[in-house]
Amino acid sequence: MATALIGTGGLGSVIARQLASGGENLRLYNADRKTARTLAAQIGPAAVVAADNRDALQGADAVVLALRFTVLKGVIEEIAGALADKVVVVPSNPVTIDAQGNLARVLPKGQSSGKVVTGWLPAGAGLAMAFGTMRADLLESAGRRPLKPAVLFYVTDDDRAGQEVQRLIQTADFEPVKAGGIEQSGRLEVGGDLHDLVVGSTEARSLIGEA
Repeated sequence: MATALIGTGGLGSVIARQLASGGENLRLYNADRKTARTLAAQIGPAAVVAADNRDALQGADAVVLALRFTVLKGVIEEIAGALADKVVVVPSNPVTIDAQGNLARVLPKGQSSGKVVTGWLPAGAGLAMAFGTMRADLLESAGRRPLKPAVLFYVTDDDRAGQEVQRLIQTADFEPVKAGGIEQSGRLEVGGDLHDLVVGSTEARSLIGEA
């Protein structure tokens, strides 16, 4: 089984390495081809570099769009025809860097990024928001947690997407815990109550129950 991963920057490269370590075959693409080639060389035979965004989807059941939120819509529009039967996993947080170098939200306060991304996808695509619940360095270190795996929260309204994202999270050596439907995506984002938490399953389920 192969998973496409579009976007091999800081977060995307961590996700790719964790999935590959768990035995996932990857089809990588990045606008900067050199970045994708370097990552593929680090990973080894489990990763191949695709020619473009559409080529990355060939033979893949799921795609992780590890892209800045500000470019996500454009990439989805480019490959929309190939996404209709795919599970789409989006780790992107709806933030950017402002002129002063500070994080700034790109959506109105309270607007669900998951609902926005759902509106960009073609009919038939299954969406899960996952893997963006921790910043890249924390995600990488949490993946090496001894004894019991750390939790990665996810949200989805789609049963097929839920099953696939659970499999991917487990492949990356985390424990999947659903935080609700897509409308709950704000809890996973920067500023959300579940963001940047390294917790086990008992504490995670307690946090979900307290919402």
